[in-house]
Amino acid sequence: MNLSPKISIITVVRNGEQHIEHTIKSIVNQSYQNIEYLIIDGNSTDRTIEIIKKYQDQISFWVSEPDSGIYDAMNKGVRASSGDWLLFIHSDDYLLSPTVIEEAVPYLRNSTHQIAYGQVGFIYPDQSEKTYGAEWGSLKKRFREVAMCIPHQATFHSRKLFVNGCFDKNFRIAGDYDFLLRHLKDHEATFFPVMIAKMRADGISFTASKIDLLRDTRKAQIKNKMYRSIPPFSWHVSAFKLLVIDLIIKAFGVEWKNRIRGILKN
Repeated sequence: MNLSPKISIITVVRNGEQHIEHTIKSIVNQSYQNIEYLIIDGNSTDRTIEIIKKYQDQISFWVSEPDSGIYDAMNKGVRASSGDWLLFIHSDDYLLSPTVIEEAVPYLRNSTHQIAYGQVGFIYPDQSEKTYGAEWGSLKKRFREVAMCIPHQATFHSRKLFVNGCFDKNFRIAGDYDFLLRHLKDHEATFFPVMIAKMRADGISFTASKIDLLRDTRKAQIKNKMYRSIPPFSWHVSAFKLLVIDLIIKAFGVEWKNRIRGILKN
């Protein structure tokens, strides 16, 4: 058992000047020492590169060049990394506190699985928050049959996972779900009760078309042979709720989301 596993934290960014400095600071100020930090920039045209250069002495590796999308950039980070565990914290995300990786490491040391995850605080545009992340036993059926429901920004990936390939660049939104489903369709994961990061609700998974998200999710499930052609009833219920809530938010504002969710639960 490695008592001090190396943690690779990878940030993918393009034109992220609004939040990238906050992201960087939350990582380079970690108390845990065995961290390598990598930034993969997609040829930003704003002040992102200028901000990265301010901290380059504290960054293990960074590059700025064109890519073919977020999963191409994430694959570059994987190939450039050398850690035992990989964590993706992008420019809309930040680690919760300077000690959070130190708090997570004991769970990683004791994990018998290749995927271990904690919790994430999801920050909506109205500054309300919701916590994501729960015991794997309560999530795995939904994860396998319905949708991504473990928080990517709190998910530590064992390097062993990437022996059989990286993220599929043919996905636009659900490439992380596809990658995790490839393993978790017939393996287990470790949950640990530590809030790892905060995520702002202005990344691609929030702003993208919900129809596109559902198509990408279904594509991942078919690719991983979760079902042949028709999703289970629970998939359709979840898709309906997602689309209804999205329409309500666009029509009346994000503050209505909790009211509508409450109605749909009843």
